[in-house]
Amino acid sequence: MLNLRFGDQRRISQAMKFRFEHKLIGDIVKEYPETSEVMERYFGKGCLKRGGYKIKTLGMACILFDANPNRLIQEFGKIQN
Repeated sequence: MLNLRFGDQRRISQAMKFRFEHKLIGDIVKEYPETSEVMERYFGKGCLKRGGYKIKTLGMACILFDANPNRLIQEFGKIQN
């Protein structure tokens, strides 16, 4: 078990947000296929079958679909752990 000091969790969270928010959705799904279920919940069923997912960053999609990027990335973190 990791023994994190106060503030470490926040830094990890910010790093994870930056890592995902500026990455193309297609690249995220390719690298972490388990995130596709979360994305479909936020962006709609079949969103990964449309061509736009290959050219949109996660941050852009969050703006377009009025999704909270922090919550989305938190869910990614839960999947990865």
